[in-house]
Amino acid sequence: MGKYFLLFMLLFAVTTIAIAQQKYCIGYLTSALEISKEDDAAIAWLDNSKKFNCKIIKKVEKGNQDFVGTDVLWIHLPDSIGLNNLLKQKNILSHLNKYYQNGGKILFTDYAAMLPNAMGIEPKKPEIRHDTIQNEWLFDKRGFQGHLGHPLFAGFFGGEYVWDANEDQIMSFVGYFGKDFPEKGKVIAIDKAYVFVYAERKIVIEHSNKKGKVISIGSSIYFSKSNNLRNNLEHFMENTLQYLAGEKFNEPVTYWKKFTNKPILFTEKNVPIVLSKEREMKNIPHSELLFTRLEPQNNYYEASGRRALIMGKENGGIEEVWVHPLRILRDYEVGILTGDSITWLQNYPVNVEIRPESFNRIYSTPFGELKEIIFASLWKAGGIAHYTSTFSTKLIIRFRSDLRWMWPYDANALGDVHYAYDETMNTLHLKDTTGKFYCLFGGDIIPSLKISGQFQKIQWSPKGFVGTETNENQVYHAVMYDLSMKNNFTLNYTFLGTNEGKEKALTDYRILLEKPEEQYAEQVVHTTDLLKRTVQVFSPDIEFNALFKWAIVGTDKFLAYTPGLGTGLLAGFATSAHGWNGGHKNSGRPGYAWYFGRDSEWSGFAINDYGDTELVKEQLKFLQRYQDRSGKIFHEISTSGVVHYDAADATPLYIILAGHYLRASGDIEFIKESWMHLKSAIDFLYSTDTDGDGLIENTNEGHGWVEGGALFGAHSSFYLSSSWGQVLKDMSFIAALIGENDLAAKYSMDAKKVQKILNTDFWNDSTQFYNLGKLKDGTYQTEPTVLPAVGAYFNLLDDAKVKYMLDAYASNSFSTDWGTRIVSSSSKLFKPTGYHYGAVWPLFTGWTALAEYEYGNSVQAFSHFNENLAIKNFWALGYVEEVMNGSVYKPSGVCPHQCWSETNILHPAITGMIGWKPNAVEQSATLKPRFPLSWDTISVADLRSGKSLLQLSMKRGLNRTVYSIKLIEGPELKVQFSPEIPDGMKIKKAFIDKKEIAIKDSTFRGLLAIPIQIQLKTTVEIVFEHTGGIGMYPVVPHPQPGNSSQGFRIISTSLSGKQYTLIVEGKSGTEGNFILNAFDQKVVYVANAEFETTPKQGIINLKVNFDDLSSWIGRKTVKVMLQ
Repeated sequence: MGKYFLLFMLLFAVTTIAIAQQKYCIGYLTSALEISKEDDAAIAWLDNSKKFNCKIIKKVEKGNQDFVGTDVLWIHLPDSIGLNNLLKQKNILSHLNKYYQNGGKILFTDYAAMLPNAMGIEPKKPEIRHDTIQNEWLFDKRGFQGHLGHPLFAGFFGGEYVWDANEDQIMSFVGYFGKDFPEKGKVIAIDKAYVFVYAERKIVIEHSNKKGKVISIGSSIYFSKSNNLRNNLEHFMENTLQYLAGEKFNEPVTYWKKFTNKPILFTEKNVPIVLSKEREMKNIPHSELLFTRLEPQNNYYEASGRRALIMGKENGGIEEVWVHPLRILRDYEVGILTGDSITWLQNYPVNVEIRPESFNRIYSTPFGELKEIIFASLWKAGGIAHYTSTFSTKLIIRFRSDLRWMWPYDANALGDVHYAYDETMNTLHLKDTTGKFYCLFGGDIIPSLKISGQFQKIQWSPKGFVGTETNENQVYHAVMYDLSMKNNFTLNYTFLGTNEGKEKALTDYRILLEKPEEQYAEQVVHTTDLLKRTVQVFSPDIEFNALFKWAIVGTDKFLAYTPGLGTGLLAGFATSAHGWNGGHKNSGRPGYAWYFGRDSEWSGFAINDYGDTELVKEQLKFLQRYQDRSGKIFHEISTSGVVHYDAADATPLYIILAGHYLRASGDIEFIKESWMHLKSAIDFLYSTDTDGDGLIENTNEGHGWVEGGALFGAHSSFYLSSSWGQVLKDMSFIAALIGENDLAAKYSMDAKKVQKILNTDFWNDSTQFYNLGKLKDGTYQTEPTVLPAVGAYFNLLDDAKVKYMLDAYASNSFSTDWGTRIVSSSSKLFKPTGYHYGAVWPLFTGWTALAEYEYGNSVQAFSHFNENLAIKNFWALGYVEEVMNGSVYKPSGVCPHQCWSETNILHPAITGMIGWKPNAVEQSATLKPRFPLSWDTISVADLRSGKSLLQLSMKRGLNRTVYSIKLIEGPELKVQFSPEIPDGMKIKKAFIDKKEIAIKDSTFRGLLAIPIQIQLKTTVEIVFEHTGGIGMYPVVPHPQPGNSSQGFRIISTSLSGKQYTLIVEGKSGTEGNFILNAFDQKVVYVANAEFETTPKQGIINLKVNFDDLSSWIGRKTVKVMLQ
């Protein structure tokens, strides 16, 4: 019996393999006896395919007999000539109709999409439109977007671009436009171009009967023309033909549908909510971080979890609640009934509290105090507004809901809003037509009044709520609750929404409403645990310590889970009211709250730094999950699932982040598992070097860094080329580690070539700057910018050349009191609000600080990243803006809270100031602290290298500096210790654990040139006994909103013998105070400044008068003579 079973299994396996390798026969019907160039190219593709055989059919004479043996009949007509030629064939339409009615499968492409109507299976005739498409790199690409999935997009994440020509062209589109839909057909896909989808352009249509099936694709199918996306086109066509042939796919089969866009009432009844014992939330814990504002001015606030994002203005209400991928609520207002009218709470005096776990308001009313706590669940798909008052009142809540699906879909993409009020649960239900998108809203006490409907407004009248009707596809809901002794003057109001259907929504909704205290505590526990397991700084500056923690919290807020997509970092938070330049009625874009490639990668460096390598690993997996077939990494994925790949830097930064993660975590196994993705990515990058100059290119691959404007257009930007140099170094390291030695050698050799190109070809002697970018004709964009700071951060640039650049960055030309501009204020391109030619980005400021720390300008670096830190004290309290104005201290971007703005505090602080660079692969780390001279003591805890945790502390005196390095947990670690040594300081003696060691006090870029080697097992104490030394306290500006820069800046310092020279700047007509630390030395004379001693030995105040009024900024060279 056993041998027969084995024989059966063997035959079954062979049969299965044979089926899996089956080739489908595609009958290719030409429009004329003579095969055209396009026919020839399409047939050649079929002939070369491993999945299809091609049967050429030049003429249909015998009807179905001509189609015998074909699995799919394909008619491909790229122009109207081909359509007219085909229609000349006798009885062709009746033959096609009969074939379809008998179960035939047909593919119509381009103009052939007219044939379903012509052959009688579609009553409504499609329209032909023509668009002029200009060749603009990849920004002119075209493709198709499905609804919620279709087999045509298997491997394409729901939609794909298939056409990107290298020339201007007039493209034809055959389909249904505007409000028109086919009467019998189903819409598989709509038009897709660049980062937009166009729901009004329906161009992929499916018809079917009991046996037959027809797909019509009305655009973008060309085989004889040059196409940068040829691989995508071929895969899309393979999917289409296989689907028609009956191949089974795992993809869902969904279609775009026609809706009335009018809310529809339904009925709903569920088990009542159980009144919670913890509903009063009297015992809630709090995390240690708190901001308060006693007189709020309607600045932005947020409360968020992994699913929900709640946003609004400080004085009252909630503007929007997003639970990715949809907005579940907007225009949420709360008021109290006073006599015959409602007084909305935003009109009362209010104090606000901002905590990592919640946003709280305390209103002062004539009747007493009313407190509101707004928070999101950490993991559930919603949040709670908790109300408690000291008086009896009638509390009114009103809001709108329109089930707005995330951009780039239009406002009504989910169709008619369905709504019901559940009298048993006292809950409002909202859903889309499919029921997949489901929302719930309600309180934990029974309302006394309520109203819901298709209203534009809901107002109060003596008879109760009155709604004004609208044509908008939205539900407006209002409800009244009586707060009294009976319910302890307390209400918990819950809002929840998900794309996981009704049952999941109900389950999570009950948990939120019945266990509010537990949900709140979960947020607090998460924040507390996060701060305990990540880097902690204990400096003399209490505000710095707190804001550093806020930066970690602010970064962690961006990790989000979207069902169906996964978990990754979002980029920035703002309400959709702003849109692009504030010009959209309803943009569907909550700031930049969707998944970005390069944003997550730049942010990931800091997250590795502060020790959350598991988050970075999750992010790398997310990047790999949506890697393009070419190897390219995505630029953006909306939480609604639309992916595009128009950034040139996302792919190199992915590899760099993988290398950074490997060193931070020591996770070799994951990198081995990821090798296929890494190799695919670097192969893609090599393929973009079309001119063979050794540099990867922006042309046809996208922006990186500059997205538009006067600085855009480099064939290969310096920024991108710098990233390429670092990619090659990291891939050499990775390849060698996993045994790919030949590749490691190649990558290493190419890295050296790129580094040479950066320092020779891109260097501009006339500007004393690295050029912005290389153009296609071999000339260069010469505008000095902040972007070469990235090359300096990667340590790729020559020291002598970097000096000129860093001096410029330190000056008021590039720097303000709140950060760094992309271009100089003296540039003809400069505009203070220019997104890419004048505004201040905390991102650029962080890059500048990283470059300064790498090359020894630690005083300027500390000033720069602290300018990012200070933004947390204004506007969105606790968080850092996306962009600031280039001349006035005020926001100038879309997002009040941006991920990489947060991380560009942390990355320069940890990598630069603390000097922490782990290499867990080798169970080692370098530690190069550059603490400011304004701090005599500091302790840093939880520096992580793999499984090892370290603590570093320092105590600095006039003649003695003590460092302590402690292994907190994990295996022993090799530490290379190279602290910064002030100019002129002589180390007389050095001790490790009280044992004297030989040491040379020579320095490189300000650091001890020969590191002290430490095998750290427990605690090591390093003591330097020294004499001499001189340096400056960093200038830390404290601008107030609306200020312009005071401009007090230290440009450079140098020591020659006993003369210390510093170049400083300040606003003309002002006096600046700069603080010098001379340690145990005496200052005998100062030129160009007054000096005064202070009670603290060695500390000197230098008062510099910027009396030159010829320009708005003065510059002075101050010379300090030492005894």
